Amino acid sequence: MDTIIIKIHGPNKFDFKDRSLFLPEINPRKYADLSPSEVRSRNSSRPYLRKFVLYPKASDDYIPRVEVFETLLKDRNFVVYIMKITFSAPKLLYWNSLQEVGEKDKDKLFYALRMSLENVGIGVETESLANATLEAVHVCKNIPLPKTIKMRDIINELAKIDISKAFDVSDKQDKKGARVLNIHSGTVEWSLYDKISDSIRPNNKRSDKGRMGEEKTIVGIYNLQDREVFRYEYRLKKTQTTKREINKLLKRDSKTPVIFKDLFTPDLLKKLVLNSWYFIVNKPENQLALFSEINKLKLLLHILSEASKNGKKAHSMDNAFVSYGLATVMHDVGAKEVKGAVFDVWNKDHPERLTKKIKTALDLMKGLPISHNIAFIDSELEKFELISLASLQKGI
Repeated sequence: MDTIIIKIHGPNKFDFKDRSLFLPEINPRKYADLSPSEVRSRNSSRPYLRKFVLYPKASDDYIPRVEVFETLLKDRNFVVYIMKITFSAPKLLYWNSLQEVGEKDKDKLFYALRMSLENVGIGVETESLANATLEAVHVCKNIPLPKTIKMRDIINELAKIDISKAFDVSDKQDKKGARVLNIHSGTVEWSLYDKISDSIRPNNKRSDKGRMGEEKTIVGIYNLQDREVFRYEYRLKKTQTTKREINKLLKRDSKTPVIFKDLFTPDLLKKLVLNSWYFIVNKPENQLALFSEINKLKLLLHILSEASKNGKKAHSMDNAFVSYGLATVMHDVGAKEVKGAVFDVWNKDHPERLTKKIKTALDLMKGLPISHNIAFIDSELEKFELISLASLQKGI
């Protein structure tokens, strides 16, 4: 896990020893203190009355982002304060996200979070943190790459994938050639990049932003400059999406509130990572784009051989040639590019026709392996071994 956003609903679950650290300064109010217009706002779509943001003094400690919202309960004459906490789990524990945090780090993480808040005058009990509402979470995995596999090749292959019209795929490259592949919608996002090269970039240009000069120092101390670490992040950005995906894995009703300590359920993080990964790579069109390099004549003969097993079916040879064409062009230029080009000249009202032909092509490619690079990532994600600085240095 990396970024986590939680909310604690008052009253009496947190207190502030130095309210001047917030802008504007926190001055708690009761219902009687509200203006007539604020009272009337209970019937509007306005989510809160006032917002306070923590601006801590300069410190060597990692401090979470803290926001406090003053709200008015619509069914009662009562003012409530809600504290929203945003933090990176590995940065809170280690000041870097090369190292990973897992389910066994629960107690250590709860303690570190409570102490970091206490250091800026915010008192909150561990139980309140553990039972805080989980608003969003970024699950992730770092995979050290062997010298035979290059990050550039992995990104080149994954840039060929497509999901749906609801998702945008962007492939960005910096001046030194390092690339970041993002797949995103309004509720979820995938971000794939080399963690080492990202760690030594200027803060304002990093995919993983923040006061992370320590990461750059660690890269130097552990001589990791020439290593490549595939960073896989799956970001649940909205509360409803977080609730839906986690409750599904926990086999609970989708409306069940999800709390912070739910994240530490055995194998939950692994399942979130694997499910999100296979969701993008196992789509039929993406399987066509990601299969292993093969001589084109051998590919044609393989497809014809598979089609001949269904020789009694009409048009089996036609299906074979269509499948060969689709498989070849999707592998060469990518699923998204091919689908876009096809629908430029084909009736967009019947996308299921192309979907059917893609599935036929995949059936006729049965027995051909997926790319070696993608297969390696599959294997490492299945292992889900947490990465430490020691293991990076050993070059696992």
